[in-house]
Amino acid sequence: MEAREALRRVLFLRDANDEVLRTLLARARIVKVQRGEVLFLRGEPCHGLHVVLDGAIRLYNSSSNGREQVIGVERSGSVIGELPLFDGGNQPYSAEAMSPSRLLFIPREHFLTVIHAHPELMQAALRALAIRIRRLLHLVEELSLHEVPERVARYLLAQAKERGACFTLDYTHAELAAQLGTVREVVTRTLNRFRKAGWISIQDGKITVLDRDALQALARVQD
Repeated sequence: MEAREALRRVLFLRDANDEVLRTLLARARIVKVQRGEVLFLRGEPCHGLHVVLDGAIRLYNSSSNGREQVIGVERSGSVIGELPLFDGGNQPYSAEAMSPSRLLFIPREHFLTVIHAHPELMQAALRALAIRIRRLLHLVEELSLHEVPERVARYLLAQAKERGACFTLDYTHAELAAQLGTVREVVTRTLNRFRKAGWISIQDGKITVLDRDALQALARVQD
C-alpha cells in the first residue's frame, strides 16, 4: 500500500484534503521491520505516529513471569501509537511485527502541528480515540466475563463473518492464547473439542466453521 492511500484509510484523516496529506508526508519516512522485530516497548517515549502500510503488527503487554496479553493486531491502514501521541505519556503497550512489515512514521511534533492547524481533524481524532477505548473495554469484558471456550467461539465466529466460513489461522496456538487471555494448551484442547463435536474442521492450517449455530449458542451471540 502506498503512503497516501494508507493515510486516507486512517479514520481521522479520511476527510483531510490533499494539502494536509502532502504536509504530513513531507516529514514522514518509511520504517521496515521483520517478523519478530520489536517496533517499540511499553514504557518507551512516543516519538511519533506509525501507520501500517503492509504486514501485521501485534500490540501486547507482558508480565514479569512472561505471560502476555495481546491487545490487538494492526494491519494496512491502521495507526499505532496515537494514545501517547496526544497525552504526552509513554507507550502503553509493546509492538512487534508478526510478519515483514512496512510502516509510515510521522514525527510527533510535526503531526501535532498539522493537527492543531486543522481543528476538524482534532475532532475526528477524538472520535477515533473513543473507538479505540471502546475496543479496549470490549477486551476487558471478554477477559473478565467470558470463559475460554466462549472466547474461542467468539473469535472463530468473528473470523468467519469477516473472512468466510473457511479461513487460515493467522496465529500459532500460543499467539492466539495470548490474544484470548489464556495459555496454548487450553486453546489447543478447546479447538480439538470443537473439532470432535463437528463444529469445525482443521486441515493444513485452515479452519472451517461447520456448525455456526453451535458456536453461537456457546458464545452467546446472535447472527
